[in-house]
Amino acid sequence: MNAITSQFSKKQLISLLSGLLFLFVTVYTTTAQVNIPGGINSWKPNYLPGVPGDNPYTAVKTDFTITMRDGIVIDCLKWIPDAPAPAGGWPTVIMVHGYGDHKGTLSEFCRQQAEYGYYTMTFSVRGQGLSGGLSNLISRTEAMDLQEIVNFVRNDTASGVGRDKILIMGGSQGGALPLMAASMPGGLNVKAIINSVAPPNFASSWIENGCVKMTLLWTVEYTPDTARYNGQVNRMSDWIYAENKQYWDSLAYWLPRDRDFTSILQNNTVPLLVEASWQDKFFNSDGWLQNIHLVNSPMSSYMGAVQGHGGEHSLTEDQWHMDWFNNFFFQNLWGMQTNIFTIDKYQYASTTAPVGTNAWTFVHDSSSTLLKNISANTRLYFNSNRRLRTTANHNWFLPDVDILNNDVRNNYTIQEAVYEEFTGTEFNANFKIDNNIYETTALTSDVEMTGTPSIKIDYISTAKPFVQFNFQVYEVFPNGTSRFVTRLNYEDRNNNYNFLPSRKQVTFRGQGHSHIFKAGSKIRINMTNLDRTTEDAAFFGTNPFVLPSMKRGNSIMLLTNNFYIDLPIVAAGSNRPNGEGLFADDNGVVSENNVPNKFELQQNYPNPFNPNTVISYSIAKAENVQIKIYDMLGKEVQTLVNEVKNPGSYNVMFNAQNLSSGVYFYRLTAGSFTDIKKMTLVK
Repeated sequence: MNAITSQFSKKQLISLLSGLLFLFVTVYTTTAQVNIPGGINSWKPNYLPGVPGDNPYTAVKTDFTITMRDGIVIDCLKWIPDAPAPAGGWPTVIMVHGYGDHKGTLSEFCRQQAEYGYYTMTFSVRGQGLSGGLSNLISRTEAMDLQEIVNFVRNDTASGVGRDKILIMGGSQGGALPLMAASMPGGLNVKAIINSVAPPNFASSWIENGCVKMTLLWTVEYTPDTARYNGQVNRMSDWIYAENKQYWDSLAYWLPRDRDFTSILQNNTVPLLVEASWQDKFFNSDGWLQNIHLVNSPMSSYMGAVQGHGGEHSLTEDQWHMDWFNNFFFQNLWGMQTNIFTIDKYQYASTTAPVGTNAWTFVHDSSSTLLKNISANTRLYFNSNRRLRTTANHNWFLPDVDILNNDVRNNYTIQEAVYEEFTGTEFNANFKIDNNIYETTALTSDVEMTGTPSIKIDYISTAKPFVQFNFQVYEVFPNGTSRFVTRLNYEDRNNNYNFLPSRKQVTFRGQGHSHIFKAGSKIRINMTNLDRTTEDAAFFGTNPFVLPSMKRGNSIMLLTNNFYIDLPIVAAGSNRPNGEGLFADDNGVVSENNVPNKFELQQNYPNPFNPNTVISYSIAKAENVQIKIYDMLGKEVQTLVNEVKNPGSYNVMFNAQNLSSGVYFYRLTAGSFTDIKKMTLVK
């Protein structure tokens, strides 16, 4: 391929990339009472300057319709070069728009691409634009429409379609429908698919961990000039506003039904390009982290700086994207050999300091291993004095507690808060925001977190029947400023009690992310009843990421070994087990003095126990430490610890599930120090 041809082909594909990026933009228009904040659509695609002679064709537009299997008429358009088609037809691109848009949104991009020698086509999805029917909110119904549309285009040989070189692409709705259709019976007879910001569990992602995302409410509240819903989807906003368990159960059952396609993803055989944004405000990138291994077709993937759904911008990552997209097109539409399927399958970029124009810097990386497998959890416990430590709180007999208040007054409703955009006199008078901030000490080196953080909480709550917990992860810089990184959200939708609330423990996952925390920075966790951050304001305005619970009550957080956050830290995977050495002046030490002045073995807690108990001990200097369990006859039944420990205070869990009730002994040996204590197992 000579230099002129290479430059010409890249120009074609760069223009097409601009069209793809526009697919992410969704214009929000909803009921008059609900105001969507400005700034959501402030980004527009970048155009590169044209070069004389670089677009040799004049494109001709044709508007037409296709009638679906159930009689619904779909409004379509195509742009075709005004010239005889080459042998085998023009390379063909079908563009699918984002939710609430229409074919006109993409018409100009189709025209520009056709001038470079492509057959381009787009359409208004059912229930949107001038297409007939009612929307079922990105479901099997619309995917079946797409199968029929592709078959129609393949047979448009009179217009010069390249029936054996069709690529279909889109973001959000436009990314979900092609891959869903390709995974369904009948498949999708195309050469390649580009799926952007649309994981296979996208519908569940809207309501994950019992929380309703603000973006779901906006989407199901479009007015008919933007989207026309069938009866079920039309009820979803009512179910959300009701704050009633029965209605929540309906939403939780029906929303994923015939929308999520994780269970059929392995059926796709079409070469696939996948990209996801760590900062997606609609769909959690964890959906791809957990399920991307189900893709059996040739694939290349990227997670990081993707503009769409609120993701941040990166000039360096944009340039990488250009080459990546070009190679995908060269390989699949032009038949050129590239490295698209030989480079590491899992490309990604980590957010990190410095912070530019209100955006993180992105650092590119890649892995031949699944991203969910390249890290190891570093566990940070929520401790007294609002500290995050690598060891659990040391007061086991009477655990310290923290309180998260959800002070909602005057029967204030979620609908009222939405209409007031969670701000103003009425909102501030009736909903009290509570924040509990925990921090580590300073990091001793840069550490990369890649994957999905998770949290285990230990709580008692008087809120009934719903109680919500939001955890925001920040990096705190040495100068004291901080910036939001990612979040974890959970809402207990079944917190029923009669006279006394019950103690509960639950573990839940957060948003997938990759971030490099800098040496000298601290990690901050903000536990709050309203998940709203300054960094989200450009997208959400004053609205939160998830709708808060309006059920009044207090949540008692028990600062035990069952209240912690697991961060998937790449640096900790091989040489820093349990986070040892990651934090200055806190090498797993509970006491504020950091280094205990004596060896000590404490009484286990609880005691008696069934079947779990915690054994705490302190080491005054580095020694090989052994903790062994013995029965009444002196027979060793288990070794809990056998390794060199640095000075510090530690906790270890003993599980006696397979042992009989009775008295047992545990012995600590550290150098010349030995101590033995008795404990009782009662089943």
